[in-house]
Amino acid sequence: MKYCEVLLAFCVVALFGSSAAHGQAKKLRPLRIAVPSHSLAGTHFYVGKGLGIYEHYGFEPQILVLEPRAALAALTTGDLDFYTATGTSTRSALRGAPVRVLMVGMNRPDHVLVVSKEITSIEQLRGKVIGGYTANATVNVLLTEMLRKRGLKSDEYKILNIGTARFGALISGTVPAASLNGLETVKALRLGYRALARAADEVELATGGLGAYVGSIQSKRDVFRSAVAATLESIRVAASQRERALPVLMKQFSLSQEDVGFVYDIVQKGFALDGRPTPGSQKFEFDLAQKEMGLKEPPRPEQVYDFSLLDEIAAGKR
Repeated sequence: MKYCEVLLAFCVVALFGSSAAHGQAKKLRPLRIAVPSHSLAGTHFYVGKGLGIYEHYGFEPQILVLEPRAALAALTTGDLDFYTATGTSTRSALRGAPVRVLMVGMNRPDHVLVVSKEITSIEQLRGKVIGGYTANATVNVLLTEMLRKRGLKSDEYKILNIGTARFGALISGTVPAASLNGLETVKALRLGYRALARAADEVELATGGLGAYVGSIQSKRDVFRSAVAATLESIRVAASQRERALPVLMKQFSLSQEDVGFVYDIVQKGFALDGRPTPGSQKFEFDLAQKEMGLKEPPRPEQVYDFSLLDEIAAGKR
């Protein structure tokens, strides 16, 4: 009997000790990442969260949706670790805000030129009204570029700036064509609309990066380095392990097996495996910022980027 009591006591201690150790090992640091919307530009963040990559690095990722002004304010107060809208972070830095882009996630956009069922070629859009976002917005720039690359001049069509109502305007027949994001495109294709051109085939543009407050880059350097490393791994897994990425995207965006394959193909070729913008995407972003902001000279990389953490990771520092 005494032997059994000792054995039972040992098992209880071992059980509670193991549970305590397990609980201690699972204590994760919240990592607050804000996205401008739940879109394919955040694919690698969702994959990293869904597959436990961030958890492996000691983080509990919290992916929030915030509009630019709120996100930038939260960065400077420390209530937010990162903002993923690379274009917004770029222009904010050029206006003098204390933010820098630590890495980019993709170098290709997910926008698609979607047209009504009776349109089968770009030529049929001559003289037509096409749904855009706002004047000089990235959506409009991408739309113009897709049409230009296929032989349509800007004076051969009109863009109707309707913001986020582009999908609805296309479906209602208000416009015969519109530039949609990847998720909107899937919905339109289900209804029989056509994808006539993909921006990813024509344009390089950095998206889905990590923008951060300059003060936090130094005060939270070790934490941020680990977060950048976790994001890099998430990008590489999302790009190379389709079979693991697809279930995450299906759940995140409520997609069917067929639809998830389509959206994955849109983003797969655009992942920034080294976390850096390509020369083409950097030039496109800087040209766009110079034009939009009326800058006399092109931006300089050091005004926007801080890749020192990427350099440290490449040198083996963790």
